[in-house]
Amino acid sequence: MARRGEDVATFMTGKRSMYGRYLFVRLTFRVIVCAMFVLGLAWTCEKSAAAGPGPGPAQEMLPDQSAAKARQLLQQVVTALGGQAYLNVRDTQCDGRIAQFGTAGTLLGFTLFHDLWLLPDKNRVEYISKGEHTILGFLMGSDDLLITHGGAMITIFNGNQGWSLDKAGVSNEAEDVIQNFDEQLKTGMNNTLRKRLNEAGMEVRYAGTDLIDLKEAEWIEFTDSEHHEMRLGIDKYSHLPLRWIVATRNPETRERSEVITSYTQYLTVDGVKSPLSLELLRNDRKVSQTFLSNCKYNTDLDAELFTRAWLEQHAAEVTKKGYKDSKSSK
Repeated sequence: MARRGEDVATFMTGKRSMYGRYLFVRLTFRVIVCAMFVLGLAWTCEKSAAAGPGPGPAQEMLPDQSAAKARQLLQQVVTALGGQAYLNVRDTQCDGRIAQFGTAGTLLGFTLFHDLWLLPDKNRVEYISKGEHTILGFLMGSDDLLITHGGAMITIFNGNQGWSLDKAGVSNEAEDVIQNFDEQLKTGMNNTLRKRLNEAGMEVRYAGTDLIDLKEAEWIEFTDSEHHEMRLGIDKYSHLPLRWIVATRNPETRERSEVITSYTQYLTVDGVKSPLSLELLRNDRKVSQTFLSNCKYNTDLDAELFTRAWLEQHAAEVTKKGYKDSKSSK
């Protein structure tokens, strides 16, 4: 019995010794972890202090700081788009096709186009359709302008004037269509970046960071003297535009509306970074997507190409050609 008691005592003593060593190891481990945490925290604080204060969230910046940050980014945007080559664009010629989408997001069809611009306010577009498409409806906000049963249609805007040519002949554009064109000029991204940044009443603000198309991005907000509200979302690293948002309010209902343009597939053309794909959404509903096949800049377009006289002469030539073709086919 005495021997058995000694065995039990020895076992209990060993067990207490093992438990004590376990407590010592666990305590030592905790001390090491705490020390590593404190050292890591101190290193992080030291690194942050050495790096200097960052811009911080947009809401924490003073108005002058926000404006300065925004204008600094805008200079980088212009540089990314081609610098002086981008700023010195006088005219453009682009070919491509537009995909139009219905209210349910269904694809309604494609329309080929040839687009001419003589900056800042002269535009001529020739649409070629094989069916019935609301061409100016989604571009100008007028739902009753159609190309019916296929064919070609030309629209010209020259400042506060506008005309169109279809199978019925040359006609003046409706007043609301011209007004929409004028609004698009005032709120367009390229016109804003090239001409409007330094005009009286134009305010710019840094609006913080975001994620756009899985890319780190930054936002810049614009407000002009007429209270137009625009937002530009840019790639944080390439500084190329990703989004352009124009917000408006119905003067009667005060309902807010947004038109969102997305830019992808940039290609350098004549020294200018040009997006080959543009997607248009109105209040988060996809309206159209434009695919550019080629563009040319500064080809010295003649201002006469953007007049009613040219359109009427072109209509006469088309009619004459059609009459000759019909006679020769008999």
